[in-house]
Amino acid sequence: MSYNKMMRTDIIQTRGYDPNISGDELSLKIASYPATARYLAERLKKEGDVVCELCCGVGVSLIELSKTFNKVLGIDIDSKIVEDCRKNLEQAKIANYEVLCGDISDRELLGKIRADIVLYDIPYWSTHAGQVDPERQNPDLRNLITNIRELITDKIVIYAPTHMTYEKVVAALGPCEYIEVFTNGKHDRNFIFLGGLVRHVGTTRVEV
Repeated sequence: MSYNKMMRTDIIQTRGYDPNISGDELSLKIASYPATARYLAERLKKEGDVVCELCCGVGVSLIELSKTFNKVLGIDIDSKIVEDCRKNLEQAKIANYEVLCGDISDRELLGKIRADIVLYDIPYWSTHAGQVDPERQNPDLRNLITNIRELITDKIVIYAPTHMTYEKVVAALGPCEYIEVFTNGKHDRNFIFLGGLVRHVGTTRVEV
């Protein structure tokens, strides 16, 4: 068994993914934990019927969200990842979904989306050789959120990397609800709630 195969198997077992999940080692490494997605689904369950995830990856979050929402929509720029996402949704027997390949900085694409809630999972743009600065390679956060608010909804959740501090987010987007998400005792990511999803402004911590 190769090193990469061992690593992929370890990721699947540690996170509790379906053993038949599609996606290479890197795609699974930067994907969400199912437990994290379940927490989010529970938090959002009364906020609407349709949820869209921008930069959806291989679909781990969409699978969990589909159990709560009438429809889930995923968008990713990588055609191979979109293919793996579709395979995973089909494997999970999810019927209420749509997955598109596209660039989230395209206003025309965003203008076609009909959703009550938008999730933006900030891409890490990692390589096996090491992580690249996600803020440098992704769309300008303020511009993207402005476009989402204007064209789709103000109910927005951002999956943010751990180094994106509350102060940095507030400077770019204004007041928000900022939750540090811990998994197995490790700071895994941050959830940033905006618009109609904000329950209280400031920072909290949750273990999932």
